[in-house]
Amino acid sequence: MNQPLTPETAPKKGMSTVVKVLLGCGVGLLLLFGSCVVVTGYFAKKTLGGITDFAKELESNPDAAAVKAAAMALRLNPELEVLSSDPAAGTITVREKKTGKEITFNLEDIKAGKFSITQDGETTNIDVDASQENGGQMKVVTDQGTAVFGAGAQELPSWIPIYPGGRSEGMANIEAQGEKTGTFTLRTADAPDVVIALFKAKLEESGFTVETASLSFNGAPSGTLNATADKRQLSITAAAQDGETQALVSYNEKP
Repeated sequence: MNQPLTPETAPKKGMSTVVKVLLGCGVGLLLLFGSCVVVTGYFAKKTLGGITDFAKELESNPDAAAVKAAAMALRLNPELEVLSSDPAAGTITVREKKTGKEITFNLEDIKAGKFSITQDGETTNIDVDASQENGGQMKVVTDQGTAVFGAGAQELPSWIPIYPGGRSEGMANIEAQGEKTGTFTLRTADAPDVVIALFKAKLEESGFTVETASLSFNGAPSGTLNATADKRQLSITAAAQDGETQALVSYNEKP
């Protein structure tokens, strides 16, 4: 396979609407944070004086400067219209051009990695922790559930087999109304068929019904697995890439 596997956000089967909503919220927030990179490019095009002025404001009034930077990022999104920006209050209100919905961002505590989004009377709280102690994570909390992305999402359900010698990354999990959904990427030096075979054996020992398939893309071996048992589901797509096997693992567990 020419391209590396990219973690998906959740299994495609058996997912409730509330989990899909939370996942969509998380993806949207990740896109929002990604837009901060665009802001850097914006300032790179300004004069040296403009960059210096902004740097000074960051030192003297970091909260207000953060609001201004976020407003610039939002204005670069063609699907949004910035209605108001109040650095003193730490708020930005935007309108989705397609739907007409108005969204208010509260960024007054963004320096601590936390902010909230209010949409249609419902508030979503976001906590971004980039500290070395916690390894970097983002937590999204709504009235309906919690989504965790990054290091804080490393605790997997006990029924998912641990692959010996493998390393996991790109973890994300969501818990809403008792339903648990998550995904991560497993990397190992073992071949794809070895990975699929080990998971198949372990899952069947635990009472899962398992279906597997072997494939090949451009001469690179790959394999898939889908396992179900009662209210649990596990899906794996494993492929050889850059001298190792990358396996996308996604799971779902209903209450």
